[in-house]
Amino acid sequence: MRYTQRVTHKAVISSAAAVAAVGLLAACGDQQAGGGGGQGAGQTSVVPGPELTGVQWGVESLTVGGKKAEPPRGGAYFEIKKNGEVQGTFGCNSFSGKVDLAGGTLKVGSLARTEMYCGDDFEERAFGVFEGELKAEQAGQKVKLTGEGGDFITLAKVEPAPLTGTEWQVTAVLEGDTAASLPKGAKARLTFGKDGRVTGSLGCNRVNAKATVHDDGTLTLGPAGTTRKMCPDDVMKTERALLGLFDGKSEYKITHRTLHLTKGDTGLTATAGKG
Repeated sequence: MRYTQRVTHKAVISSAAAVAAVGLLAACGDQQAGGGGGQGAGQTSVVPGPELTGVQWGVESLTVGGKKAEPPRGGAYFEIKKNGEVQGTFGCNSFSGKVDLAGGTLKVGSLARTEMYCGDDFEERAFGVFEGELKAEQAGQKVKLTGEGGDFITLAKVEPAPLTGTEWQVTAVLEGDTAASLPKGAKARLTFGKDGRVTGSLGCNRVNAKATVHDDGTLTLGPAGTTRKMCPDDVMKTERALLGLFDGKSEYKITHRTLHLTKGDTGLTATAGKG
């Protein structure tokens, strides 16, 4: 399933994930033996570097030209899968692409990304560092990725936000092959409670429904009970699309602090607020 948005409030999805083989990241260091019975001079031993695959990495900071910046609200994160695919976000648009790991070097090819207007230059600066050749170094519990120009990204392992108890703020709505960001001024949010219900707002009206979470990555939403307020046409269109997720079973996936919820050709992307 793809989540791609263009500038303004509507756009057609156009994203592609590039997959490449990934090896284990390792750094080779020269080690000269001392004394008899040890390794002879000129021999080397392999010193393992930070293991980057199969981990959700959160971007703690970005340092460009000596200036340190933190990601925008909602966070920046990515994951490099065992099969070589990298997917993530630097705070606004989603990206995917190819990564090669070898000899302590991380090589990131040109990334496919969505094209939603973000209004923040953190993302562009992050792509400027990330795309290309990087040196990966362990720094305590964190990992530092340094580009050829000396700019770097500091990472830390993160756990996904919990589905229940988190206020999920809807950032995009999917209908068929088209995804749209929310109309200006519309604020849609959902909270899955431990009482087995989901409550929130669909951008205009309040909503309340039964919610049953299953162990197979799906959840079932009951018929939606809503208030009856009327709002501008574009807001009501978003609300009708979100109502399509109710009264049936949907698939869900949480990556770091982003929730993807899909039911057939209907879906949403939401970011975790304060739980």
